[in-house]
Amino acid sequence: MRDARRGLVVAAVNLAGRRAGIRPAMRLSEATALVDTEIRLHEPDEDIEGLCHLAEQAQQFSPIVGLEQLDKKMWAGRTLHQPECLLLDVTGICNLFGGENSMLEQVSQWLRAQNYFGCLGLAGSIGAAWALANYQTRLVPPADTPEPTPHIPSCRYSRAELAGDAAAIASLTLAGLRLETETIGSLRRLGIRSIGQLDKLPRAGMATRLGDHLLLRWDQAAGRQREPIVTLHSSPDWQLEQTLEYPTLDRPTIEELVRRLSRQLAERLNRRGEGALRIVCRLDMVQSPPLVMQLGLYRPSCEAGHLEMLLTSQLEQQLRTARGSQLWRLSLQATLTAPLQWRQADLFELGETANRQQLARLVDTLSGRLGRKQVLSAQVRREAQPELGCTLQPLTGRRQDGSQQDTIRKLSSRLARNRAEPAYDDPQRRPTHLFSPPLEIQVAGSTAMGTAACPKSFLHSGAWLQVIDSVGPERLESGWWRGPSARRDYYCATTAQGSRWWLYRDLNTAKWYLHGAFD
Repeated sequence: MRDARRGLVVAAVNLAGRRAGIRPAMRLSEATALVDTEIRLHEPDEDIEGLCHLAEQAQQFSPIVGLEQLDKKMWAGRTLHQPECLLLDVTGICNLFGGENSMLEQVSQWLRAQNYFGCLGLAGSIGAAWALANYQTRLVPPADTPEPTPHIPSCRYSRAELAGDAAAIASLTLAGLRLETETIGSLRRLGIRSIGQLDKLPRAGMATRLGDHLLLRWDQAAGRQREPIVTLHSSPDWQLEQTLEYPTLDRPTIEELVRRLSRQLAERLNRRGEGALRIVCRLDMVQSPPLVMQLGLYRPSCEAGHLEMLLTSQLEQQLRTARGSQLWRLSLQATLTAPLQWRQADLFELGETANRQQLARLVDTLSGRLGRKQVLSAQVRREAQPELGCTLQPLTGRRQDGSQQDTIRKLSSRLARNRAEPAYDDPQRRPTHLFSPPLEIQVAGSTAMGTAACPKSFLHSGAWLQVIDSVGPERLESGWWRGPSARRDYYCATTAQGSRWWLYRDLNTAKWYLHGAFD
């Protein structure tokens, strides 16, 4: 990722990279000097979407699930200013899973089944559980193995004993209190290294010298002050449930239940002027884990037929994984809603409004049938290498706090910014169609011997095309951090047939390629 002061830095690294000495927040130039490795751009939206996806599925262990809440400044010991932890309130329900240790083991198996490695902490307060998960288990160095194992390691977990949360975290570092870096530095200058050493300081002067935030975090971790969990699941108004007297696997019966709950949810949303942006349908089976269907919508919707169609399109695929197990409870909830946008359209705007509604239906239908990551929109990136000049992102997603992304507004503003087109003979004008990968071509003319001018003709699709006009060269080079540099000279060539092409000469190999075509 790009840091405003330090340039490109490492956002995350896998176990193999850590064994080679790479650490988060390290400069990318230092990391690439240690090992020749694969580098990818950090996508924070995908992290948040994956964490919210886990939060919705984690309701099988607790009815109260949320993401950790961040402060304005980054906590000490963190490399990313975004949620990384799930919070579950399991007060009074551990006995339903066979005890605390048994529940931790079941959560560990659930994460590992989805190819996640987790660090779990169980305590009487959010602060103590967070400290145990991040500094009692997470920072323990992995066992040295000669070769990386292809399997996901077993999750680590730690829990506070009956002695209390304060005793469980007393030996942990001060960063376990979720304090700012400046506060940690001030405490270390006073000789304080662990949480338990805070008892040696006079409490009356701590707030004056170090701020009220230190006392707040300390009291929250010790259980002296309560800390709420901001849940991600829906409010009671948007949650419906149907329990069956006799379990069934009859598909028409299940479809009718989904249809009935969809209509009831749509009626409630319509009465409140709200529309669903994200829906979770959970099917509790008798002899198998619950099945969870998650839907993200392009625009808020309260139409019963639309919601019903999206759910039933996924139902058949979900029932295949049930393996003959019967359904005994069905629940439907809108975990994310937004007010419906009521606006009187102008006389000549009716067609545009209808098109927007049809576009939203199309995006929802395709996302439901093909998957959220298969329906994407292009986002322009500041990248010199043309094939890397845009990134594809799902049309439905979440912000860093778990709320819905305003994708429509993003698309509209992006279109407004890009209305001004370059001139016809502008060297920076880009073609409307790129070949992926670029096509290697034969050329004739002065460049056949390696000179730096546009060729007089080139071979494409079995025919020689004569170049009558050209604009260029425009030199484009890739970033040094991707390994061998890509150095190219691009030309906009007009042929005798009236077509315009985008050619380039690879300066490393002196070969010519056809990269794009203009309309």
